Amino acid sequence: MVLDLARTAESVLGDWYMNVTTHGAVFFDCERGVNQDSHDFENVAHCAIRKTIKLARPTATDVVYVLGSGQGRAVCHFARQRVQKVVGIEISQELCEVARHNARKLRNPNSPIEIRNADVTLTDISDGTIFFMFNPFGEKTLRHVLTTIATNRHNGFVRIIYMNAQFSHVFKDFTCFEIAYEYRRGRGQRVVIYRNNSLLTDGLGLKENIGVTH
Repeated sequence: MVLDLARTAESVLGDWYMNVTTHGAVFFDCERGVNQDSHDFENVAHCAIRKTIKLARPTATDVVYVLGSGQGRAVCHFARQRVQKVVGIEISQELCEVARHNARKLRNPNSPIEIRNADVTLTDISDGTIFFMFNPFGEKTLRHVLTTIATNRHNGFVRIIYMNAQFSHVFKDFTCFEIAYEYRRGRGQRVVIYRNNSLLTDGLGLKENIGVTH
């Protein structure tokens, strides 16, 4: 009970600080999209999103895609960084409308925001360099996403933030990605940040020394 109250307080206060409304969950028919494997929407704690952003180290040259962007919480956090743009992709029209409203209200944005009401398998994500996911879909769609990213590695240094990584085994079929960070959240949910291992430099062309954390 106390833990639930703390999580609720963190969610509400985080929304207040950014001047958005992203609290709560939305459940809908999961059989949506080309692969019919979309998952119900559930928010991630503000502090958890901020931690992954810090680890991913976004720069002004990055294009960020939030896959399964829901009400736009992660989108808004990334937009407070200085990146080229932040794109949220969400299959639910209802959630897209909420996310667009939050994007307009966001306090102190530093980057442009685009919200697409689309199936991720049917929209172009080829210019992305950072991808954020909170287990938004199943194995088939994840495999499609990774194939798209892997075949566009000319974009340079790529990071994939995969929270609640229930289908991380799919990454084993893509040798171009390696684990940069790995840890578990308080609920036991696994968080993995991958990078493309063909480019072991950061955005400034300097050698990276990223280790696995637990």
